[in-house]
Amino acid sequence: MGKRHDIDKAVRNMKNWADRSEWSDELSIVFDAHFAAARKHVDISPEEFHQNIVESDYGGMLFGIVFEDFLSRNLSPSNKNIVDDYLARRGWRESVVGRRYLQQLRNSVLSLYEVIQVSPGKHCELTDLVRGGKAIRVYENMGTLNMVKWDRIAARVLNTNGKCSFSGGILPFTHEASQELLSALTKSRKNFRRRRSRISATNPKANPPSPESLDDLFLRDACPAFTSVWLVHILEQMQAPLPEIVNRDGASLVFCETRFPILTEKAADIAGRLDAATEWKRSGPQEDAWIWLPESNAIREKPPGGMAFDTSLEGQRPISGTLELKDVLTLFTNSLERAERGTDVLRELLDNLIGPALSMLQTPEQLMTAKSQQDTDRKREPTNTIDSRIEAEIVHNTLDQHYRQVLDEPIPALGNKTPRQSARSKPGRRKVIEWLKYLENNELRRAAEAGQEPYDSSWMWNELKLTSLTDVSE
Repeated sequence: MGKRHDIDKAVRNMKNWADRSEWSDELSIVFDAHFAAARKHVDISPEEFHQNIVESDYGGMLFGIVFEDFLSRNLSPSNKNIVDDYLARRGWRESVVGRRYLQQLRNSVLSLYEVIQVSPGKHCELTDLVRGGKAIRVYENMGTLNMVKWDRIAARVLNTNGKCSFSGGILPFTHEASQELLSALTKSRKNFRRRRSRISATNPKANPPSPESLDDLFLRDACPAFTSVWLVHILEQMQAPLPEIVNRDGASLVFCETRFPILTEKAADIAGRLDAATEWKRSGPQEDAWIWLPESNAIREKPPGGMAFDTSLEGQRPISGTLELKDVLTLFTNSLERAERGTDVLRELLDNLIGPALSMLQTPEQLMTAKSQQDTDRKREPTNTIDSRIEAEIVHNTLDQHYRQVLDEPIPALGNKTPRQSARSKPGRRKVIEWLKYLENNELRRAAEAGQEPYDSSWMWNELKLTSLTDVSE
């Protein structure tokens, strides 16, 4: 408890020291280096940027990532470091633990790691995707509670007498964002090494840095790239509108429920007329429900970047809507235009057997919001409609059937080759390994959120003869 108190106190004192006029401008420059490129890329104002970051719940973590970068930098033009300055002038205020922690932060670098094993609440095993090397064990309590295997994180790992721990900031990366970051770092590392070679050529008497030191210098220089790539992915997700969705007729998708009041004694007459009409097909012999067959098979083009959506009978014949006869007659359609046409059709067919129509509308956005709220409510008040073990078994059987089939199907991520085909070459094996990691990571996260045992996909590694190649660097 004492160590944590000393560390927190030292970090608070550093934040206060950074507010001094001699450092505040430099701190602003570092923050701008991390955030400006992402703001420019998504074209939003600083105010919108701030609001989006607050809404993402990563504001505190981002501040920690950037502030730790500030602590590790030698700032121009004086080439001074704020930690060195603080310890030289106020170091007597800190305990041995506090001073050591600040010195470790000062010498640390941010890197991208892949989680290869997790013991939640205790520790995790990591491999460095930028610098390579052997796996390291990092002791961490809170940070490992929500980790799963093959997660990718940006973090600073501090080594105290051979025992590794994280500093304050851990930034979770999606697989796609991490691949983009690694690609950007590969390019910038080549440029960095060329610059260092030119510097060494102008001073041949200077001792060149070791490869390990060169990697650390590169990562310290490239630190803003981590936040830039991460932010662009997060902001694009937040800013992206839902694609325009249309039905077969080219009309905007809107879920419409149109109700017609009826008299109970007229229900049989209504059913009789619907059964006699060619455009209405009863769903089943014992069901008071009908399918509205389409007036036209014309299919319009979907909007650019949009999606076409419609329902069909037995997966083949398109339909225009459905009708349900209970206490009221209810027409379900997926556009305003169809709701209006359906109302006209029913008015003509049923004449004086139905009352005035009342329509309720729901857009895809509203439907998603409602579902999200239902999911939240379901988590707060779990229902026991199905045994969790039975539910997990159903999921696992479904996944087993799917994956046994997919091993022999072309996969876009594998260049439209099947996993079996790709596993026959060294470049293909690397792609298959990344694909398997992606699948496993998603399944582990799904199972953790559902409170279930995850599906065991180790058989796929065995099937593809990849059990000894779990490290993509091989």
